[in-house]
Amino acid sequence: MSTASLQAIESAPRSRSAGEWTDHPSGFLALSQRNQRFSLPSCEGFISYREQGHHLFLFGGVHAPVMNREHLLDEFIRMAEKKRRQLVSVQVRLSQAELFRSRGFTLNQLGTSYGLRLQNYSLAGKARMKLRNKIRRAQALDISIHEVGHELVRGPATFSLLQEVSERWLCGKAKKELDFMIGELGGPDQPERRIFVAIQGRGTAARWLGFITYVPVHGEQSGYLHDLTRRLPDAPPGTMELCNSVAMERLRADGATYLHFGFTPFVTSGEEPQGANRLLAWLIRKLASYGQFIYPAQTQVDYKMKWGPDLIEPELVAVRPLSIRAIWDLLILTRSI
Repeated sequence: MSTASLQAIESAPRSRSAGEWTDHPSGFLALSQRNQRFSLPSCEGFISYREQGHHLFLFGGVHAPVMNREHLLDEFIRMAEKKRRQLVSVQVRLSQAELFRSRGFTLNQLGTSYGLRLQNYSLAGKARMKLRNKIRRAQALDISIHEVGHELVRGPATFSLLQEVSERWLCGKAKKELDFMIGELGGPDQPERRIFVAIQGRGTAARWLGFITYVPVHGEQSGYLHDLTRRLPDAPPGTMELCNSVAMERLRADGATYLHFGFTPFVTSGEEPQGANRLLAWLIRKLASYGQFIYPAQTQVDYKMKWGPDLIEPELVAVRPLSIRAIWDLLILTRSI
């Protein structure tokens, strides 16, 4: 094979849209413009990654047809070795565990993703009574839900108001916004990102309380990902539950099969993958119990579980080689510290 054919091209694959290769609940995040993309001229698919310190961090594993994954990963490893960079892949699905293990990666559980089938989904029943009550209380406070591009104009003025809500949310958190494994607001020129806004009141007295963005999910569990959530610190209880319930109905009416609630780091269960590192497994469990200053994992799990997800899948971290520096670089990359 010629040198030219081995060279990485940091651009989207030409024959199909990049999104079609993201068979992953959070695959849309791999398409962020802040990520770099590794691809080969004669090979469909890509690897999404960022560089931090001595490491290249892959997002979601290898986004490619099964027949191309080994070749893409091998060439990416070769490129990393030439740059003298070590590798970490986050949110690797179980279906790619053996691929990474065979290339010398150590794999551990990193967290869990959640989702549900929209067909025949209902809020009825005793199990969701508290959820229904919260939604009704929000409706009683004259809170209504509007979608950008439908009830709200998809333009600069709308996104300015959305950004204002996001900034007030961040001020309430008194910390930097996380990065890499979370979504982003985007702009008016990205209609594939659907945004539902909770507004209280009418006309000039209307107050924007919060919003949720939903992005496409391709592959076997196609549908949408419940992506970015922002709300004012003083938004009434039930605001975001009402927002999501309205969005679910509209997404289902538009033909979506699944709603994914995304990845929650540090939440692990069951046995670790073959060859997992015991020290790293212990550290991740400790972060779940005591790492609220890094990420509010339990709060996120509580929100996701109240909807009754029927898709609960562990996602892995793959490291080559495992080191304290790899963990440190990941925490810096994600702005966790």
